[in-house]
Amino acid sequence: MKLSIIIPLYNKEKYIERCLQCLLNQGLSSFDYEIIIVDDGSKDSSVAIVKNYVNINGIANLKLIQQENQGPSAARNNGLLKAEGDYLYFLDADDLLSKNALSVLISISKENDLDILEFDTKEIQEGNLTDLPDISLVNQKDKSISIMNGTTFIAENDLRNQAWRYLINRKFLLDTGIQFLEEMRAYEDLIFTASVFLLSNKTCKVSIDAHRYIKVAGSIVTTKNPQKNLEFILGMVKAVEELDKLIKNYDSSLIENKQLINKLKAKQQAVVYALLIRAFKYRLNSNDLNVILNQMKTLEAYPIDSKLAGAGKGNLIKNTVLLPIINNKTMLLLGLKITKKFSFL
Repeated sequence: MKLSIIIPLYNKEKYIERCLQCLLNQGLSSFDYEIIIVDDGSKDSSVAIVKNYVNINGIANLKLIQQENQGPSAARNNGLLKAEGDYLYFLDADDLLSKNALSVLISISKENDLDILEFDTKEIQEGNLTDLPDISLVNQKDKSISIMNGTTFIAENDLRNQAWRYLINRKFLLDTGIQFLEEMRAYEDLIFTASVFLLSNKTCKVSIDAHRYIKVAGSIVTTKNPQKNLEFILGMVKAVEELDKLIKNYDSSLIENKQLINKLKAKQQAVVYALLIRAFKYRLNSNDLNVILNQMKTLEAYPIDSKLAGAGKGNLIKNTVLLPIINNKTMLLLGLKITKKFSFL
């Protein structure tokens, strides 16, 4: 079997049928791939919709796994245990793929014996979805293939967080022993992808318009629920800590490691920056933020280094206005207390 598509499912009754429909338009025989849906304790009709869709369309290559709510990392890891394909793809239940994208991506991956293949994605708002392109109509001979190891890839490119940006060789992943960190409920993709890239020998990116990320209101990324917001921010803190561990695996005194370390630190700083912006946007408790800032300082991730990419580099307002405020702990905590007191700010 060529491919296992793993989909964590939690309360996505509005989107899962649409997602399944796009998977039937991938130019693959049902014998060539499997769909593994891991329901993470959905409370809506998501599971019933999946079962009904399978029955109506006679889909024989779909596995439905049900578990108590444990988070998307546990769901993906559970799906990985059941996967049989040569390659793995982690797809979100509310996202979509272009027509025939997977058949083309699988072909490129197999022809070049890749560990990881990255492709293009576009972010769109729910309700603004237009017709998806047909990737089989793109002349692949015009697409250059540059293969490198993962550390070189990170040093020369931007490391993208999301697991759905990549097709991954299953044997390679199993050999590394890398899984999603189940204690993380946010930014778990970042640590997974960074860890996988750092051990890869054959990585490539192709300019193929394969994926659509649909921005859905009410997701944990946009939640205003205080408990969910704190959970999300603590996931970001964990990401900063795990990046610190990965960075320390490389000798900073060696010149060949400098660019890689700078890229990993830049990603770490970007997470800290996003964390602090989120703390203000969703009114995090100032005592919780104080604890987090102390943690970040211990990891030498705060104050933010404006010279590192990803933390507002190139943006005059961020560099001259926001970063000086963010990097002043007293001013930062005071500002948060004021915004919480005056909710209209």
